Amino acid sequence: MALVTRQTVSLNGDSRVNDQIIATFSARIPQGSGNSNVSMDITNQQLYELNKIEVRKDQAEFQAKVYEIEDSLTAG
Repeated sequence: MALVTRQTVSLNGDSRVNDQIIATFSARIPQGSGNSNVSMDITNQQLYELNKIEVRKDQAEFQAKVYEIEDSLTAG
């Protein structure tokens, strides 16, 4: 038996309108080899329907941040 460990970077964010959370984003980014895991949870469906363009912009911004972190980890 042997212990195998992995270190990851966690990134979390949320999309808000008037301080109300509409959606949350989370990512686990491995240091070294492996695939990142990115997810979005809609916490208020009604506000999401009214603001989906803005939420999708936030989602794209979050994904860009994930890419930035991935690139910085592989550049070193």
